[in-house]
Amino acid sequence: MIKEQETSRNRSISLIYLLVIVLILLVGFGLSSLFSASYDKAMRLGLESNYFFKKQLVYTAIGVTAGCIAFFLPRKFLQFITPVLVLGSLGLMLLTLFTSFGEVQLGARRWIQLGPIGFQPSEVVKISAIFFLANYFGKHHQKLKYFSANIYPAAVVLIFSLLILLQRDYSTALIFTVICFFLFIAAGTRFSYLVYMLSIVGIPGLLVLLTETYRLKRVVGFIYKDIDPAGLNYQVNASLAAIKSGGLAGKGLGNGLYKLGRLPEVQSDFIFASFMEETGFLGGSFIIILFGLLAFAGYKGSGRLRKNDPYLYFLGFGITSILIWQALLNIGVVTGIIPPTGIPLPFFSQGGTSLLVNLGMSGLLCKVIYHAEMQRQDGDNNNISQNTSYQEVLYE
Repeated sequence: MIKEQETSRNRSISLIYLLVIVLILLVGFGLSSLFSASYDKAMRLGLESNYFFKKQLVYTAIGVTAGCIAFFLPRKFLQFITPVLVLGSLGLMLLTLFTSFGEVQLGARRWIQLGPIGFQPSEVVKISAIFFLANYFGKHHQKLKYFSANIYPAAVVLIFSLLILLQRDYSTALIFTVICFFLFIAAGTRFSYLVYMLSIVGIPGLLVLLTETYRLKRVVGFIYKDIDPAGLNYQVNASLAAIKSGGLAGKGLGNGLYKLGRLPEVQSDFIFASFMEETGFLGGSFIIILFGLLAFAGYKGSGRLRKNDPYLYFLGFGITSILIWQALLNIGVVTGIIPPTGIPLPFFSQGGTSLLVNLGMSGLLCKVIYHAEMQRQDGDNNNISQNTSYQEVLYE
């Protein structure tokens, strides 16, 4: 009987080990691939070859620290700061859009500069929305069969989606809305209500898509791939060429050629193409497997809390969805499966705000999974104590 107890404990605790190992590998490969992809651009800008790498390394250290702090934060504190996060995110979005603090880059007003610190408020909005929905659904998930109970959270999601759209960040608004939509599904909202809410968000979203010429060009270029290979489809075609040139095993880390000015945004949105050029199909498949394992650990672990701790369940489900959907969309763009969106690859793409938020969320996800594992272990111990006498446990 003691052997069965030890086997159950080892089996239950394995998910947290798996998650931590996967995160370490993703961050490690992300840093190495960023250095390889960015040193040429840094030198062309007259900077040190490791300029972008050092910045990313600093944000990695801060992010890991934030993740460790998040892991030890009491859940009551997390619920307590939820309104602060939501209101703070709203304030940052408004500052970005309507004050001089907002910076315009590449035709979009998505960045805010507060002294020496610059970041994208939309990254903070993602985690704030997850906190809000987890808190709301955790308390009211049994009432979601009534349409009125869905209005308040849907309105909050809609407001933030519209603010992100006003920043001319259609891709972030899309993924934000999709992730929140899946949280509504996980919470048990009726299908008819979901269709109604989707039509409210989807129709304006489609109109916004049709009003911007550059977005229409992206869609047309995706459908008709040969219409303008040197213009509309240049970036995706270069990405596919880089992946193809990597073959099965790649050219070796650091030996890629497409990062030398042939693939725009190679250190950012298209870093996965550079990684596959240097590590080949095997390397790319390994990274996809790592994200698959992250999804397995996140969804499996948080799913164990669905009945006993709905708040942590929704929090873990939402965080896992953010990381996985971003990865899927980025890899889909790089491989030409979906139209270009401008979504970074978590833990890989250059971007301090994104990396910091992703590592902080990863710490929270570890907290959720650890809580689920300990709860399961306690449940196993309780079952043994209820079904077996003290002497049986001691002497079996």
